[in-house]
Amino acid sequence: GKLRGMRCRAAILVAALAFALLCGPAEAAKKKKVKTTFKALKCSACKAVAQEIKNEVQHQWKTHAGDTILIEKRKKKTKVSYVESELSVQEALDRVCSQEGSFNMYNVTSVDGKPEYTKMSSTVGKKQYTTQLQGMCQTLMSEHESEIVTFFHQHSKQDLRPAAWSSGQQHICGSIAKFCAPEETYNESGEVVTKAATEAEL
Repeated sequence: GKLRGMRCRAAILVAALAFALLCGPAEAAKKKKVKTTFKALKCSACKAVAQEIKNEVQHQWKTHAGDTILIEKRKKKTKVSYVESELSVQEALDRVCSQEGSFNMYNVTSVDGKPEYTKMSSTVGKKQYTTQLQGMCQTLMSEHESEIVTFFHQHSKQDLRPAAWSSGQQHICGSIAKFCAPEETYNESGEVVTKAATEAEL
């Protein structure tokens, strides 16, 4: 009876081990795959695109500082600062989604235990990531472009710009598009960062 009991326990142990070996890796792989689906990365993709929008608007304003344009007000042509016009934001936004080079530099890394799009210092070239980010960019532009233009235009005066740089992602992805939950954390700076510095620092 004792021998039979030992054999029985050994058989159960072998069966349990076989089950663990068969199911363990499959389950782990399954879990890992679920975490990095586009749905799980939707908020992060929006934050990455919002950062590219900020970079492009900063670049546009820096390049055209001091430029003026003529606009018609009450049937009279008036000279205004180009940077403080909606046109400056519109022209920056028109370029963002077509800039595949910027989106090619993103990889998915683990940040505080969750997958996040992170900009690297050189080209990553993962087609599925580039496609997801460009898709997110097109969604933001087709559904929320006028609200994004309004946000930056309202912050176009020199003293208001730091607020746009420090809250752009949160405003675009949390308030406007609502791709991010209210409790989402953002790592934004109020400093003006050039495109080259952004790429070098990340």
